Amino acid sequence: MRSVRTKREGFTLVEVMIVVVTMAIIAGMVIPQFNEAVQDAKVSAALSNLHMLSNAIENYKVQHDGRAPDDLTGQTLPQLTHRTDKAGNIGTGPQHRYGPYLLAQITANPLNDSAVVSVAAKVPPENLETLSGWIYDPVSGRVWAGEFN
Repeated sequence: MRSVRTKREGFTLVEVMIVVVTMAIIAGMVIPQFNEAVQDAKVSAALSNLHMLSNAIENYKVQHDGRAPDDLTGQTLPQLTHRTDKAGNIGTGPQHRYGPYLLAQITANPLNDSAVVSVAAKVPPENLETLSGWIYDPVSGRVWAGEFN
């Protein structure tokens, strides 16, 4: 009688466990670096948005005799997103020839996903890491990013 040889197929449990452990070690090294890269990207985007908002405020001040936008209706700065007259009043008539300085609404702060503009209680604001959105001083026109440390 002939003996029947069985053909071995697949992986042994030990081989599978080695692959799983190796993948876990690699994931343990890669995931923290990925999270750090995501946070770095958010900080970079927040600084870019802050620069864009600061430039819009400076352009407004140039065209409005050095006055910063002071209308915080709806916790935004509508004077930056609408046309205004020399006094800063929003409108659509021929005398409203200044602006808009931002083509859309104020961009959200990527660090906290809030586009809310709050008036700074103190200049410069303290504890920025506990505040969300954008912190604004209507007297000077300076703006800070909340949750930024």
